[in-house]
Amino acid sequence: MIRVRRQIVSGVCIAMAMSVAAFAEEPVTLYYWGNEYDLQIYPLVRDFEFLHQGRIKVIAGQSGSVNKTDDPQRLLCAVAGGDPPDVVFFDRFAVGEWASRGAFHCLQDLYDRDLREKPDDPFTLHRDQFFTPCWNEANFDGKLYAVPDDTDIRALYYNQDMLERRADELIAAGCVDPNDPAKVGPPRNWDQLKAATRILMERGPSGKLERVGFIPNSRFGNSWLYIYGWLNGATFMSPDGRTALLNSPEVVDALAYMTELYDIMGGAEAVNGFESSNTGVELDPFLSGRIAMMITGDAYLSTVMRFQRNMDYGVTLAPAPEGREPLGWSGGYCFVIPAGSKHPEEAYKLIKYLSSRRAYEIKNDIKKQLSATQGVPYLPYISARSDVTYWGVEHYVYSDPLLPQRYKDSMRLFVDSMPFAKYRPVTPVGQVYWNKQVWAMERGIYKRFDPDPKRNAQKALDLANADIQRELDRIYKATPLPTLSWTPILVSYLVLVLLMFVFVIWRFGRDTQARGYFRSEFYAGYLFAAPWFIGFLVFSGGPILFSLFMSFCNYDVFNPPKWVGLSNYIEMFTQMPISTNIFYKSLWNTVYMALAVPLGMAVGLGIAMLLNHEVKGMAIYRTFFYLPAIMPAVAASILWIWVFNPQAGILNSMLAWFGIHGPAWLQNETWSKPALIIMSLWGAGASMIVWLAGLKGIPTHLYEAAELDGAGPFRQFWNVTLPMLSPYILFNLIMGLIGTFQIFTQAYIMTRGGPVDSTLFYAYALFNYAFQYMRMGYASAMAWVLFAIVLVLTVLQLQLSKRWVHYGSEG
Repeated sequence: MIRVRRQIVSGVCIAMAMSVAAFAEEPVTLYYWGNEYDLQIYPLVRDFEFLHQGRIKVIAGQSGSVNKTDDPQRLLCAVAGGDPPDVVFFDRFAVGEWASRGAFHCLQDLYDRDLREKPDDPFTLHRDQFFTPCWNEANFDGKLYAVPDDTDIRALYYNQDMLERRADELIAAGCVDPNDPAKVGPPRNWDQLKAATRILMERGPSGKLERVGFIPNSRFGNSWLYIYGWLNGATFMSPDGRTALLNSPEVVDALAYMTELYDIMGGAEAVNGFESSNTGVELDPFLSGRIAMMITGDAYLSTVMRFQRNMDYGVTLAPAPEGREPLGWSGGYCFVIPAGSKHPEEAYKLIKYLSSRRAYEIKNDIKKQLSATQGVPYLPYISARSDVTYWGVEHYVYSDPLLPQRYKDSMRLFVDSMPFAKYRPVTPVGQVYWNKQVWAMERGIYKRFDPDPKRNAQKALDLANADIQRELDRIYKATPLPTLSWTPILVSYLVLVLLMFVFVIWRFGRDTQARGYFRSEFYAGYLFAAPWFIGFLVFSGGPILFSLFMSFCNYDVFNPPKWVGLSNYIEMFTQMPISTNIFYKSLWNTVYMALAVPLGMAVGLGIAMLLNHEVKGMAIYRTFFYLPAIMPAVAASILWIWVFNPQAGILNSMLAWFGIHGPAWLQNETWSKPALIIMSLWGAGASMIVWLAGLKGIPTHLYEAAELDGAGPFRQFWNVTLPMLSPYILFNLIMGLIGTFQIFTQAYIMTRGGPVDSTLFYAYALFNYAFQYMRMGYASAMAWVLFAIVLVLTVLQLQLSKRWVHYGSEG
């Protein structure tokens, strides 16, 4: 009886618990897109969930992108599709651009409310907790749109051993230790830096660079034109944010100075070739003693600690022109809430937690333990919060008795320079400004317009500044435009689908009037074609019509499209000067690559003819020649980067056997496209299969008859093989040209469109306009122009083919 009572009581308790659970509030689920390499986010998420007693659940992931500013299409699609993540780890310099388009939730009200209601809460954010540059970069138009997380600060690293090797010359040039005039030290102004660059440069017997003193924009560092402009007193943007100042005298002098440094070492091409031979941390030229000085961020201290712990190095602020103060450049990441987030209140709580000292300590403790297991002392990252950073460096750095003093001094210099560091302009055209300063810098150091560094810098910066100003005027001086409704687009598409359906019904009814066998064949034909037509209508037809409408609009995904008529097309063809018109430049680059089509066809046909013999092991040979065609494009691109290496690549090494000095290939504006053409010939095995099929279909009696008539191998090839292969030639020609106008991967992986836009192909330029500049309307116009070009070329080839293509069935 007692047992029965216990069972009844237990059942009642379980039922009550289930009832309570059924009516309990479901936890709020937040989706977080973080840094692709930050595995410490998971213990932070668990701690955050513990603090909120299970009321908030966080699912942490990543966007799988190169970075969220250069490669933002996943985030764009999520926002446009109405299902964005709740919190995103985002590059701080682009906050102004995305905020101006309404892509981010404004945090100002949440921030102000916390200050009013719970100012003493340990997780409440206060303006004075953050370094000023970090906080200012997270604000746009006077409002907070992001919470800064980390930061970095650039400074000049120098290899003391390399300086000591040329101590007498450097001391004579004024490069002395301020505390000991008899001891060599790093340069303290631009004149000394130029002298040190000349003194420390060393060439090998072949004349190639073996060691350099300083590279103004080293691929292993992080400097760019910005920091040289700031060092020279530039501001880059007017106080009201509506006028670009990239071509100010201070920036012109800075770019001319950078060019002079490159000229000392033989020019930008020679320097880039030198750097391309040093890839990966194991070949880092600073750590291996091939670069004496380099400007980069504080995070590089950990690299030195891990791979060259006992290296005799030093860190100082980047030298400025005589009479100006040295300074650093701050960048970093932040947390944002995308527009459309379903739980902005809870998302802000997560952001506050991730920015807190508690999260900073947990994250750094985990990293410190990981470093200890590897036998490496630990250096923390610099938080955007000054209070957290000051605590962190005291706790992890200054009080560590095992940490060498030079690392403590280096970290102190970085932290102490943060309050007066510079940061990139907060502007609605941040990505455009960044890309254009890169564009101008490349043309400056390559002396694209004039042999004189200053005149060339002025020309390059004038052109780049005009493009930036055009984008600013598009925003701040825009004329009111009518908003395009989605309704006409949808209705138009439905009408087209209905008309197509009516046409199919009419045609189906007419065709099925036949009797017997032919009627059943019509049924089968329509049945087999139905999946393609349905798939086209559902998945392809709508986007095609949508892009056509968008080509007549200004559209950035976040806001409704504005009707501009033919403006996108007019701008594409008439934008002046032509030298900066990406449309013409990318189109010319793509047309140039069409040279690869006949070359690839010739190589493929040649291979096919060699393999068109029935000998033992021929199947294996055919497989070997076909393998490159199925190799992933990314893997092939990385492989060919090494092949084209100007100093250690196999191609230049082979040319050297014949006494030929090979070019810089991918670092040379003239040779970059021929290099990609050579690479394309490696995959000629793909067309080989088509050629083999054609060769197998040529009747042998034609060759026998030609041989009886006295035709030799060449005459047989010209009068028999080529005419019989003409349908295959037409097919490969059409497909090759279409593929050429879609070339993208090689440039994206190998050259990023450079040098000097020499590999900026049409599809790559279209991608940049759509996903970097968020000008979907202009990108759609480019896509329709591309469609028109391909259509005209295809129709033209089909018309001309009537004169030279021979089909076997024609008699």
